[in-house]
Amino acid sequence: MPSRSEWLVRVVVVEENVPDSCFTVGLAEDEYGEGRYLTFQCGLEEPGDQERTLGLDSYCILNETGGVDYGGVKEVSLVADKISFRFRPEAVEALELPSGEIALDVAPGCDIETLRFGLRRVLNYGNPEKFPVVLHL
Repeated sequence: MPSRSEWLVRVVVVEENVPDSCFTVGLAEDEYGEGRYLTFQCGLEEPGDQERTLGLDSYCILNETGGVDYGGVKEVSLVADKISFRFRPEAVEALELPSGEIALDVAPGCDIETLRFGLRRVLNYGNPEKFPVVLHL
């Protein structure tokens, strides 16, 4: 069993950015960007031929290490105020994660239902082969 990385999500952002043509779900330790974070993004329109050719035909994941990966979530579960992710090996490497599993507590006051909606939208974007195999939201 891989070791787990755990931290408290204090900030949840779910928004559509029309000028940049993307939808974003952000989870962060703090509102100033000083701590750990995970950002999930997808396009507002389905991926085109160029994105498919380049392998950029799925949601992307970014974090505080500067890493970027496309379609790297294997499993996600959001139950009450706890969210856990299992990442594909290539995502662990690209994002420089300490393990393939991250378990996070979500602080009181964060909008869990908006988070649930946002993750469903982002993680079901683009190439179906890159959708999580377990999506418990």
